[in-house]
Amino acid sequence: MKKRCRICNNKLISILSFSKVALSGSFLKKKQIKKEKKYPLSLAVCKKCKHLQIQNIISPKKLFNYYEWETGVSKSNINLIVSLLSKLNKQFQLNNNSKVFEIASNDGTLLREIKNRYKSYALGIDPAKNLINISNKKKINTIVDFFSYKKSKMIKKKYMSFDFCIARNVIAHTSNPNDIFKGVFNLLNDKGIFVIEVPHLQNIYRDNQYDNIFHEHIGFHSLKSLKNLCKKNNLKIIDVEKIDSQGGSLRCFISKKNYNFKIHNRVTLFFKKEVEAGLFKLKTWINFSIKIKNHKDKLNNLLKKLKKNKYSISAYGASGKGQALLQICNISNNFIDHIYDKSKLKQGKYTPGTHIKIIDPKYININKPDYLLLLSWNLAKEIAKQENKYLNNNGKIIIPFPNPHQLR
Repeated sequence: MKKRCRICNNKLISILSFSKVALSGSFLKKKQIKKEKKYPLSLAVCKKCKHLQIQNIISPKKLFNYYEWETGVSKSNINLIVSLLSKLNKQFQLNNNSKVFEIASNDGTLLREIKNRYKSYALGIDPAKNLINISNKKKINTIVDFFSYKKSKMIKKKYMSFDFCIARNVIAHTSNPNDIFKGVFNLLNDKGIFVIEVPHLQNIYRDNQYDNIFHEHIGFHSLKSLKNLCKKNNLKIIDVEKIDSQGGSLRCFISKKNYNFKIHNRVTLFFKKEVEAGLFKLKTWINFSIKIKNHKDKLNNLLKKLKKNKYSISAYGASGKGQALLQICNISNNFIDHIYDKSKLKQGKYTPGTHIKIIDPKYININKPDYLLLLSWNLAKEIAKQENKYLNNNGKIIIPFPNPHQLR
């Protein structure tokens, strides 16, 4: 169990321990269910910098060498990518002379958009060997590995420096984020821009998003925690914005400390709001553990009531967040008949810990469940539009956060 902060190396204070859970990204074939392993999961906060993080570190090879989340599956995700690239083009002159490097490039969707729209040079790195075939079909040059400072030196020797480094939804996944920031500093040219997207700690607390707590997510980031990482690695945040991703995320634009980019006043305003929200008080996170228990009770009571009244319930979204929620709340195949998901990589498999079969969403209007528990609740608008026929036929969708409620 980790006892030191992943950012500043000071002591951790334990906040909450869950029972052992299966790895949320490890979907199972039927024959693998009996051999499934479960691991401790506990939440802690740094005594000094107040960074929220888990203490139970699993080998990244076990988590990410085979990965079943595909960026290109979600239209909402593609829209976010397009908006990011537009901003980089207008504000930082992303163009056909630019060199772009993406950390955790997944199936190559972002880099394909860069090549198609701006004709930029694009290079990615990702450890998931199963996703390389997908990125290769998109003609994306991808290094199959984890990113680190050591790896950045090898990349720089072969490809020289880059104008842009992009890391979307990956900083939270690494036990040593300082090593990532150090590697990015090494790869960027003097006026280069580093873009980070992370689920925002303020939303996690305000909306009770404890489904973010699973072994892939080692740290939960505020603007303060990202500023601390920048300060330790000769970088600075020059702009920040809130985006509609993962239930509310920060998108930060970062440069080298000594380059003369002016820091936008949004950076100060965002940090002020975090302080006002009490994100850096121990009392806040003790209260968070109480909020989690109350929410678990509400969700379980709702599902028990529906089952008692003979309603059928399935779920939508075999995301890591969804599997965390099901396991933390002890919602298994006693409650949920099926889980529907668009990913071909997951269909036909069973969910970790709860062992519910995952099937194609085309069967929703054949099976006609009375209720769908929306595990991918952050994509509610996209999924509601997609499942319009189900809703028009009196199907009902339950959104779990911030409190369980029916989609209206």
